[in-house]
Amino acid sequence: MASGQIVNFGWREGIPAQEAKLYFEEAKSIAVSLGDVRANALINAAYGRNLANGGSADEYVERTREAIAIADQKEDVSVQITLKAILCHALRLSGQMTEALQVNTEAMDRSQEIVQYDRQTLGFDIDVWLTAMRGQTLVMLGRGDEARPFLDQILGLDGDKLDAIHFVIPSLAYVDLAWANGDFALAQKHAERAFSLASKGGNPYLRVYAQGCRGVFQLIAGHADLAINDLSNALAFARTRRAGLENEPRLLADLANAYLLKGDMESATATVDEAIKMSMARHARVPECLARIANAKLLFRLGSRRMEAEQELERARNLINETGARLFQPAIEDVQGVDLLPGHRQLQ
Repeated sequence: MASGQIVNFGWREGIPAQEAKLYFEEAKSIAVSLGDVRANALINAAYGRNLANGGSADEYVERTREAIAIADQKEDVSVQITLKAILCHALRLSGQMTEALQVNTEAMDRSQEIVQYDRQTLGFDIDVWLTAMRGQTLVMLGRGDEARPFLDQILGLDGDKLDAIHFVIPSLAYVDLAWANGDFALAQKHAERAFSLASKGGNPYLRVYAQGCRGVFQLIAGHADLAINDLSNALAFARTRRAGLENEPRLLADLANAYLLKGDMESATATVDEAIKMSMARHARVPECLARIANAKLLFRLGSRRMEAEQELERARNLINETGARLFQPAIEDVQGVDLLPGHRQLQ
């Protein structure tokens, strides 16, 4: 249990995957020797979460599916539903939004069957997590009106009794939704809320996401230098603390857009190239889509590379179809339909 909980907690504090592997192997070995199917399944899923922190999102999905297969050896409904919740998160990180929503729905419909022991093992309120993920997933699917009731439900709870990471998810989702709708006030409100919660909590994982969120707001506001500052600092902090590294490709894609807003083509080129390569290596399809759109904007601006730009837009369209991330559709239309002068929507 001690080794398993170190693995379970490692992604929050930036424990390297190689170090977490030692605790994983010890916990798994003991669980197998005891014939403890429940512990064996949960420790596999927890290790998958660690691998996603700077590694492959698809490997997180694969590990979680393996955990489900282990749990299926013994009819333990509570563990099976718990693992569905974890699978929803893994699918979201890999960009499989439609399936993530389906799995989320299945887990939420039966979450009352999760026993107290499994809830304590996770260390947070799984119902809150599932609700927050439902709203966040719906936003990315371009279904903002459906997302709002779930996000607002979390916002109406007592934050002192919740995991701070889950309490901030609605604000991360609302900033993305604000970009899609061109809603400056909504973006400002939730970027400030996210950063305030992160500052109070002192959690490195939360800081990475909250500062990245504030950087997106600065993009929406058209403040290139402030956006570059926030996104660069979030990226540097994530790399130093090794926390929230699964957000690294998204931070790079947003940073490339910030350089575009500033008119720094050299930095934009280097950053968007890194964003695309990293997204592909880590199977982070949603950030890859955003990076492809940014690259298309860059190539159009260079004038002589229109054919390459059109190819990038086609790749972005294919990624939207693959992931279901309809939230990014307006960005493609902006690239195609406007003169690419600085503006809050086209540069996000």
